[in-house]
Amino acid sequence: MEEHILNNEALQYLDEAMFTSSLISKKERKKGETDWDNVYPRKKSETMKMAALLAKADEVVEEPNDTEYRERYDTLKEIVEWSQKRHRTWMWSLIAGALLGAGIFYYYFNDQKEDIARAKAEREQVEQWKEIKVQQTTWNACPSEHANDAYTMRLSSAQHYKTYKLIDYKRYAESSQKRSKEWLQRADTAKLQENKEKYLHNVKVEEEHAAKYRADYDSINAMDFAQVHAMAKGDLTKSVERQVSWGKTLQGYMIYLLILIPLYIITGYPHGYTITRHTRRTGCLNIFRKVGFAIASFCFGAGLALSLLPDYQVKTYYSNGSTSTHTEGNSLNIAIIAMKIGLMIVGAFIFCFVASTVMTIETISGLYNNFNWSGWFRKVKPAKQTQNENVENSI
Repeated sequence: MEEHILNNEALQYLDEAMFTSSLISKKERKKGETDWDNVYPRKKSETMKMAALLAKADEVVEEPNDTEYRERYDTLKEIVEWSQKRHRTWMWSLIAGALLGAGIFYYYFNDQKEDIARAKAEREQVEQWKEIKVQQTTWNACPSEHANDAYTMRLSSAQHYKTYKLIDYKRYAESSQKRSKEWLQRADTAKLQENKEKYLHNVKVEEEHAAKYRADYDSINAMDFAQVHAMAKGDLTKSVERQVSWGKTLQGYMIYLLILIPLYIITGYPHGYTITRHTRRTGCLNIFRKVGFAIASFCFGAGLALSLLPDYQVKTYYSNGSTSTHTEGNSLNIAIIAMKIGLMIVGAFIFCFVASTVMTIETISGLYNNFNWSGWFRKVKPAKQTQNENVENSI
């Protein structure tokens, strides 16, 4: 009888340990039943409490080899040990995606250097313009479309640049006028007053745009060499700044991914109780990763499959009754190649985006949850206070 009472006391400690986790609802606590998945602790304090209860049960148990006690104790001990242990959660597939992304950004960053150099060369070309007398162009005499070589020739002189800008603003004004007429036609045929008012509002907006573009045209048309030169230098300086900014953006993303990879690995060893606490988030990220990788794989596979499409087999019949067979290229090869490249680029982008997104979320969570920052700051703060006191005493 005494043995039974002691074992009951030990089992009571095990029962209490089973209901330590905050995953267990009030209804389950009241009922005294729950799933084993809910027994896993979500916090360090819950894990320590569960371990302490198991230690108490181990101290008071009289018959440790009793089947009921031993099975429950061993199961709870495994849960505690798993929760206290750190587990590797980082994945090679995500790292591969980040490396691919860094490689893509590195490629485009190097390619962007050429665009930056070209923009600077164009600005230098404009700065070297020789002063000439620039002519005005009346609205009716100004073309509405650029010549084929207009974009290249615009930087050759102030006159070419002025003409290029005038054509732009005339084209903008005419486009707004065209849209204004279209909205007016829709307003005339509208049956609902609400739609009619909306269309008339759009007419007014487009007319205002057209008037502004015409005013810009007249303003540029009145410019002399110095004003056109200043305008061109300003435009080309902005172009250089945009190219440089985009280059820095590409470089920044590349550096970010290269820094993210080691941080992701370092923070990818959470305690078991941290994994339990973020089970829902991890499940959502896994779904996002699997779906994203599946779409990326489909795009890659479709792109590769397009390259396997065969050429045409053409059979030629001659007047003497003989025949010959030869292969002719598919007339849609150019479109197929473009589609293949496009699909593979989309697949690569999705693969990199999914990998970097999941890694970023996991890394931020790991930095927050896997390190005792408060304890570290408490150690640093007294050390700084002691250093300050020593300085004051020396003074």
